[in-house]
Amino acid sequence: MKKYLFILFMSPFLKLQSQSASEAIHIVENELGYGARSLAMAGAFAPLGDGPAGMYWNPAGLADIKNGSFYFESYFLRYKNNTSYLEKLHVNPFNLSRFNGIGAIYPFATVRGSLVLGFGFNRIHHYDGLMSFSGYSNANNGLEFPIDIDGQLLNYAFDQGVRRYEKIMSNGARDQITFSFGIALSPNLSAGLSLSRMTGIESYDFEFLQQDIADNFQEFPSDFLNYELFQSLETKTKAINIRGGVKYNLSPFRFGLSIALPYNIIVEENHGTQERLIFDNSDYSDAIQLGYYDYIVFMPATVDFGAALVSESNLTLSIAFRIQDWSKMQFNLKDFASDSEEYAVLKNENDLIIEEYKNVTQLRFGGEYLFPITSTFGCVIRFGIAYIPTAKTSGSEDQAITSFGLGIPIYDRIILDMAYMFSYQKKKTNDSYVPSYVDEEINKNQLLFNLSYLF
Repeated sequence: MKKYLFILFMSPFLKLQSQSASEAIHIVENELGYGARSLAMAGAFAPLGDGPAGMYWNPAGLADIKNGSFYFESYFLRYKNNTSYLEKLHVNPFNLSRFNGIGAIYPFATVRGSLVLGFGFNRIHHYDGLMSFSGYSNANNGLEFPIDIDGQLLNYAFDQGVRRYEKIMSNGARDQITFSFGIALSPNLSAGLSLSRMTGIESYDFEFLQQDIADNFQEFPSDFLNYELFQSLETKTKAINIRGGVKYNLSPFRFGLSIALPYNIIVEENHGTQERLIFDNSDYSDAIQLGYYDYIVFMPATVDFGAALVSESNLTLSIAFRIQDWSKMQFNLKDFASDSEEYAVLKNENDLIIEEYKNVTQLRFGGEYLFPITSTFGCVIRFGIAYIPTAKTSGSEDQAITSFGLGIPIYDRIILDMAYMFSYQKKKTNDSYVPSYVDEEINKNQLLFNLSYLF
């Protein structure tokens, strides 16, 4: 009878991508914001801010709001990732919908100027994604297993001439509860402040299968049939963020600047790994490992600024920029002993962040036009385009976002705002299990509906 002793967790392949530079950046990198009106204009809202989404883009714009309102927002995603592996195409689609926000804006009566308060719960970041592929590969991934046969421990390779399958799926969102105010300091100058409590949760699942479909591994004890690996990672985050802004009106122009101050993100991770090695005679060895990490990531300041033209012909054009220096993001090392393994790992990741990530400037351009239908009724048409560069110094994963939208009065004091966003991104990825590159083309169709009641 054959006897196998499969010793698990000896390979660096088995490390989940947690507590890494890429994971830290991932927490906040593709933050979307909220608001059907602002996102229909591709987020070019920093010089305007005169709506509930001003709490996120520039709270100084709240001072220009004349009517109070309650709002409710929903979010829909149609996602497709076309992956090409060893010249074989795989299509990965899915659809989802979720509640996206609720809140209120209240202008106080003042003798002069204005004071407007805002409060809301809003989702500002969506983590949803899917990627899978499979194919027969002769590329060597270095996978080997220590096997003890009659007291002799040797490593046996199971590394090439195999079919490989990989699937990665993530879902979740990051939310914020925000209290905000905007105040007029003079007829043309306003300021504002937002205080937000952020929380987030993401579920990440990784599946890798390697199969000896050509029966290249026949000789005992390396008569391998399948290797199966399943990894899961649940990441919870929380933080407090302060954003301040100013806005200056010089008719017909609007100028806006807002700064989200640096803050710390507290991260908690629960991870699990399950793996199984199966041999030709159906013998197998398997194991499960569970773990928990908690750490703090320092997030540098985010700067939004821009200018808008608000003409008397019902046309508004806006351009805005967002600056984020990803090289300044760092893991907090204060809670770890300087001679500990955790300290060494996180210090190395901090060095990688400085070397591999850069200062990024996003460009956003949008507009809206009030199309009058009658003397008392009209429809607002919106459009926008955004260019979102990758945070990596050597990356080519830039995103382009095109957006459209409508604002329609559907009843007395009730307004429906809709936004449609299409984004396209190309990625070239590989990992320790799959040394051959995988080409990804990610298409996202995002739709938001915002219903507001004015009072």
